[in-house]
Amino acid sequence: MTASREHTPIDASTPGAGMTFFQYDWDEHDSLAVEIVTTVAEISDKSPEALESIHNVVDSDSLETIFEPRSAQSRRDNNHIWFAYEGFGITIYGNGFVIIRRLN
Repeated sequence: MTASREHTPIDASTPGAGMTFFQYDWDEHDSLAVEIVTTVAEISDKSPEALESIHNVVDSDSLETIFEPRSAQSRRDNNHIWFAYEGFGITIYGNGFVIIRRLN
């Protein structure tokens, strides 16, 4: 479970500035929590080790359980969740789309 590593920042002059998004691939092996921490670290210019443990904010095993496809034919595309982490709002959709937005 790995994400497409092409995180797409939204230009500051466009509505919705301060947002980054990526498509998470449920069929690979890295955890969703690791991908979120890595992305937040990249966009905040910090090392992942300098960030608060994501486990203090959300149960990462539950993230996997909520969103992991039941089978190849049965994906959980209708689910979504939002939580705050390190000054960012994280929205995760069952289809693997993740939006990370700076909170002010």
